[in-house]
Amino acid sequence: MTNSSNHLALLIAAPQLGDEAMSRDQAAMAQALLGRGFAVNEILSLHGRLDRPLVIAFLHAASRRVAGWSEGSVFLHVSSHGFFTGEAATEARPGLWFASTDDVTDDNHLFWEELFATLVLPRRVRLTLLPDL
Repeated sequence: MTNSSNHLALLIAAPQLGDEAMSRDQAAMAQALLGRGFAVNEILSLHGRLDRPLVIAFLHAASRRVAGWSEGSVFLHVSSHGFFTGEAATEARPGLWFASTDDVTDDNHLFWEELFATLVLPRRVRLTLLPDL
């Protein structure tokens, strides 16, 4: 955490049918953050059967919450399945995969670039990302 009083943790767990580890990861992360000094109201969690619109709405809400901060930190933990498109490293587009479909344009997929474009943080607010894919 920074010296600022502005701290926010965003925890996203997107298990697919039959997955249990991601929900456990999220619970363990919340406990660890509480142990490191985060207040309960500084930890926002989204979990369960997720899709693109739900995650986008969660990120928009987080962006609105920090919009007035002049400094601070946002911690983002994502426990999900991942995917990528592209045949070469220069073409690769990684993302989050919420349900078993092959159409990367459907609501079961979210590219990382879309996530970062949606999570708008003020200039002096630092983002720390911990992906668990």
